[in-house]
Amino acid sequence: MNLADELRKLHELHRNGSLTDAEFAAAKARVLSQADAASGPGADQTMQQHLEEIKRQNEIAQLDRQWALERDRYMVPGNHGVRHLPSKGMSLFGGIAVAVFGAFWVAMASNIAGGMGGMASFFPLFGVLFIAVGVGMSIYSFTKASQYEEAHARYLRRRAELLGADRATADRPAEAGFADERIQE
Repeated sequence: MNLADELRKLHELHRNGSLTDAEFAAAKARVLSQADAASGPGADQTMQQHLEEIKRQNEIAQLDRQWALERDRYMVPGNHGVRHLPSKGMSLFGGIAVAVFGAFWVAMASNIAGGMGGMASFFPLFGVLFIAVGVGMSIYSFTKASQYEEAHARYLRRRAELLGADRATADRPAEAGFADERIQE
C-alpha cells in the first residue's frame, strides 16, 4: 500500500471513531516517518529532477502562451475581416501590382480626360492616390512581416534554450500549434 492509501485508511478510521485523536496523530506520524525512511537520499535526487522537469515544462508552456499573444500583434487585416500573417514576398508583389495598376489608371484617365478639361482632369489624380495608398500598405505589410520574422526567431531561440540543445529539434513548436505559421490569403 502506498503512502496516500495508508493516510486515507487512517483518516477513515479516525472519522469513524475507531481511532482517537491521539492514536490518529501517532499512527500518522509513524506512517510519515516510515515513508521518509523508505525514500532515502536517492528519492530526494529523483524528486528534485522531477521538479526541475516540471519547472522547465511550465516555462515552455508559458513561453508558448506569450508567443500566441505576441503573434497576434503581427497579423494584418485581409479580405472580409480575416486576419493573416504578412509575408515579405506578398508585400512586394502587392506593391508592384498596385503601382502598375495605378500607372495604367493614370495613363488611361489622362488620355480620356486630355481633351475634356474641367473636372475630368482630376481623374488621373485618383490613380496617383491609388498608387500612394497601395505602396503605403505594401510598406506597412513588409515592415510587419520583417518584425514577425525577427520575433519568431527570438521565440524559437528561447524555446530551444529551454528545451536544451539535444531536444531542440525534436520538440519544435509544432506540438503547440506554432509550426512555421505562414498563413496566406
